[in-house]
Amino acid sequence: MLIDRYVARAQLHAFVIVFISLAGLTFVVDAFTNLEEFIGHAATAGGLGRVLGHYYGCRLISFFDATSSVIALASAMFALSWLERHHELTALLAAGVDRWRIARPTLVFAAVMSLLAMANRECVLPTIRQAIARNAQDLRGDMAQPFEARYDHKTEILYRGRSVQAGPGRIEAPSLLLPPSLNDHGTSVDAAEAFWRPADEHHPAGYLLRGVAEPAGIDGLPAVEQGGKTVIFTRAASPWLQPGECFVASDVTFEQLIGSTNWSQYSSTAELVRAIANPALGVGAEVPLRVHARQVQPLLDMALAVLGIPLVAGPSRRGIFVAVGWCVGLTVLFFMVVLGCHALATGYVVSPSMGAWMPAVILVPLAAWLSQPMWE
Repeated sequence: MLIDRYVARAQLHAFVIVFISLAGLTFVVDAFTNLEEFIGHAATAGGLGRVLGHYYGCRLISFFDATSSVIALASAMFALSWLERHHELTALLAAGVDRWRIARPTLVFAAVMSLLAMANRECVLPTIRQAIARNAQDLRGDMAQPFEARYDHKTEILYRGRSVQAGPGRIEAPSLLLPPSLNDHGTSVDAAEAFWRPADEHHPAGYLLRGVAEPAGIDGLPAVEQGGKTVIFTRAASPWLQPGECFVASDVTFEQLIGSTNWSQYSSTAELVRAIANPALGVGAEVPLRVHARQVQPLLDMALAVLGIPLVAGPSRRGIFVAVGWCVGLTVLFFMVVLGCHALATGYVVSPSMGAWMPAVILVPLAAWLSQPMWE
């Protein structure tokens, strides 16, 4: 237990130092680059400190998700190298303590970091993904962004527009191209603006269109149904609408409609599974791949740790710089294998499940083989 506490304390100190150093260097450079935007936003957001704290606090959580496994490996190498440098590793081996027993605290630490990262992905990141999506130039979320046309695969409506604003969930100059099953009043619905609205007692989830120009006289037109369900609500049947408004039902949320990469990257696994089951989205291979990758990620985190630890604690005596060089090379190989397998899945060469689990099939046996000298 004494050696466990000693190594774990050294690894924790190294982890904190490396994490703060890397995050601080990244954020300081970014803060000075965008200082003018932060100062301009501070007047209406409670001060510069509050703006910086919220902006980089969210990104610190994202940074932990992206780097925790690599920094855990780096801190393990530091802790074990510290034992080697002060000849404590030699003393422990002479006392009959085997190498895996010495390295056990680093493996436990890597497992704890992997579990924390998993909890972070499932519980924390989904609640702040909209804040992460906004850069320093769009802190309020009111900057106009280009909008690429996107289908609602359930209603077969093609959503088009001039631009979008993420903060209010607004589409400027929307033009909805209607399928034959919905073109009772024309082939498109054109308006001045549209806003995403969640479901309530008056309507399902969808988009409220204001300033409707086409079809003309929208207030007097009847609602349009598809499959026995109302898709386009008009004021004639829905008095809660204001003059010149209509409502188009859709199960595609605003985040999903504008194609935000943060939506899939920072959604919880339960949200991703619901998205796969949502016929309106028509998700590609990326979302199923991400669901499977979430399941295999803890195994890959441990494989990365097992790949690096024998370089320092193994029987082959290497200098610290040589060991670090080997570790960097193995880490690059590790991520090349993972990204390559994921690329095969997103390119539809292999299935998403195969693309997610192939790295484990390759890297776990490799880690077991490279760590074999630790048992000798």
